Amino acid sequence: MLKKVVITGIVGVGGFALYKTSLEYSKKNALSTLTREKYTPLTVSKITPYNHNTSIFRLKFPKPLKEPSPIASCVLLKDDSSQIMRPYTPISIVDELNHIDLMIKRYDNGHMSKLVHSLKVGDKIDVKGPIVTLPYKANMKKHIGMICGGTGITPMHQLIDCILRNPEDKTKIYLVYANIAKEDILLHEELEQLSKENPEQFKIYYTLDNPPKENWTQGTGFVSQKMVKENIPAPSDDVLVLVCGPGGMMRHISGPKARDRSQGPVEGILKELGYTQNQVHKF
Repeated sequence: MLKKVVITGIVGVGGFALYKTSLEYSKKNALSTLTREKYTPLTVSKITPYNHNTSIFRLKFPKPLKEPSPIASCVLLKDDSSQIMRPYTPISIVDELNHIDLMIKRYDNGHMSKLVHSLKVGDKIDVKGPIVTLPYKANMKKHIGMICGGTGITPMHQLIDCILRNPEDKTKIYLVYANIAKEDILLHEELEQLSKENPEQFKIYYTLDNPPKENWTQGTGFVSQKMVKENIPAPSDDVLVLVCGPGGMMRHISGPKARDRSQGPVEGILKELGYTQNQVHKF
C-alpha cells in the first residue's frame, strides 16, 4: 500500500498582501498540476541521500506546470493522522516545471521529518502551494544579508539562485551559514561554486560548532555579533537581512516571529546592532 501524507500551503511571513499574491498565483494556475485550492497527488520519483541525516526528495508533477513558482515560496507538509505541519522550501530552480526537490533533514524527535524519510520511490503525497514567503523583485535592495543554520539554507538558496541567474539583478549577497560540523553544511559544493563564479556579488562565511582541527579559517561556535558586523552590511535602507534557522538560533539572532506568524519585533543580535523591522525578514 502506498504511503500518503498531505502537503498544503503556508504563509511564511503573514499578512493579507502575501495571501493575495499567493491566491493570484493559484488562480492563474487553476488548470495546472499544483495549486493552493486543492490537493494534487505527486509521486516520489527519486530519493538522493545527501549526508548522514539529510536526503533530497523529488516529487514529480503529473504534467508540467504552466509557469514558474513565485519567489520566494514554500510548501507545507501535513500528516493527516496527527495534524502536524512543517514548511519546506524547494531547492529545485523555480523555472523547473516538471518536479520539485525538497531537501529534508531527519531529526530523531521530528515527527514530520521521520515520516518523510520513511517514504519510498513510488509513494504518493498530496501537495498544495506554492505560497509566497517573501515577494522578491530584482534590485529591490542593493545588499541582502543572509543568516541561517542547517536546513534554513533552503529559502536562502532559492533567492541566491534567482538573483545570480538574472544578469539584470545586481544585488550583492552576504551569507553567514552556521552548522555543527563541515559535513553538515548543506548544498556546500553548489554554494562554493556559485561564490567562485560570482566573487564580487556573492560572499559566504561559515561557522561551525565542531570545525576541522586543521585548515579551518572561518568561524567557530554560534553566530556572534562580531561575525554579523564583519560579514553582513550595516543597517541601511538599502539593506535587507534574512534569517532562517532553528528556534534557538532565531531567538539569538533576530527574535522569533509573532504568534500569528507575522514578523514581530526585531530582537537579539540584530536589534543590538541597530537593524529595524523593515530591514529584517524572518522566514
